[in-house]
Amino acid sequence: MTGVGSSVNSKDVIVPGKRVNLLIVSAITTLFVIAACSEEVIPTQAPIQFNPTAAAPIERSDTSDKVSESVEDAPIVSEGDADAGQILFNGSGCTGCHSTDGSQIVGPSLLGVYERSGTRTALDADAYIAQSVREPTAFVVDGFPAVMPSFDLLSESDVKNVIAYLKTLK
Repeated sequence: MTGVGSSVNSKDVIVPGKRVNLLIVSAITTLFVIAACSEEVIPTQAPIQFNPTAAAPIERSDTSDKVSESVEDAPIVSEGDADAGQILFNGSGCTGCHSTDGSQIVGPSLLGVYERSGTRTALDADAYIAQSVREPTAFVVDGFPAVMPSFDLLSESDVKNVIAYLKTLK
């Protein structure tokens, strides 16, 4: 049945099979890789908004309650080490919510906080900051969420060091 001009072999007929499917999959994969690798990050893109939620209250053992009560009763006089306080401040995650340059993150900026602290309540600045560290919900600044965790297990010297560091932020 082959006539003149029809010299088509069965080998020459393209039938969808393994080679054609492999070629199609390779082409699609290549296009996806090119598209994914060519995306650019736009430097003026607005940052993702961070909306933390308050953690559930934690059940504490009897010993931590006794330590907390005894520390609250003791007057705190700030005579700590500002360098040690800065290391503790940065290492405890405080910089995730509080800036030290006046900019606003999740919590209020701590620039000038020592001077402001003495005017917010009847407590002096040292006592106000110490109580704010141990019981963050005692004094919540207007316009900010009450999401700060309590640091009531910090030693008295750690709190003094943080207060000494906060005094340097003017």
